[in-house]
Amino acid sequence: MTPSQQAEDLLRLARTPRWISLALVALALIAGCVFLGLWQWDRTQNIVEAERLAVSAPVAVEEIAGVDDQLPDASIGRPVVAQGRYLMGGQVIVVQRSLRGQPGVWVLTPLELSDGSVIGVLRGWLESGSAPGIIPPSGYVTVTGIMHPDERFYPDAVMDPGIAVAISSARLRDSWGPQTRSGYVMLTETSPSSDELAGSATPAPQPAVPTVQTAGVPFPLQNFFYAIQWWIFALFIVVVYARWLRLDAAAELPEAVESSERQ
Repeated sequence: MTPSQQAEDLLRLARTPRWISLALVALALIAGCVFLGLWQWDRTQNIVEAERLAVSAPVAVEEIAGVDDQLPDASIGRPVVAQGRYLMGGQVIVVQRSLRGQPGVWVLTPLELSDGSVIGVLRGWLESGSAPGIIPPSGYVTVTGIMHPDERFYPDAVMDPGIAVAISSARLRDSWGPQTRSGYVMLTETSPSSDELAGSATPAPQPAVPTVQTAGVPFPLQNFFYAIQWWIFALFIVVVYARWLRLDAAAELPEAVESSERQ
């Protein structure tokens, strides 16, 4: 049998209802593998980009995302600068937080920026919500810190006003207003410092430990190889389909020859 005849037999067999159905299943599986591979590839790129940004110079928090936008993955852990005035009336005490093994609370204070939007600033850790330093500095301040995403645990926890179990921009927006930005800034430095501000509460909250890795992130080999793995699976499906089709066509050939000889 010539190659052209073999190709015709394969094409004829592929057009039968059974093989059309198998082809549709194979295409669906291939599409799924390609999609999962692209997803893992995007995660690899996001991690690499986040590592690059984490060691870059701080940028204004307004440049990270729009007021109505979600915090980009690549901006998690990025150094940022925010300038404005603290809004004491919206301050939130985040309970059940520890520092070096000592229980306490986090102090999250809304900072009103020059464009009227608001970003949460995690000023630090205190022993309790009544400890010295709970009152934020008055006047215009410049805050330097690390950009953090919303916390995803206990999303439905309901606490008293001014008390929270987890930091959620969606919840904060209910009390801080629609101009509340996604994510929050974990403070590392402030200018003027608490000691320089007349009448400020001293000592200030102790800086909390970042909950995201900000530097030294290894290349995400796992995500990279997952992406390659899914694409290999897609190629494997193509090979299996083609091999199965050829074997089926070869199995039908003796039957066709025998039927032709009887005629």
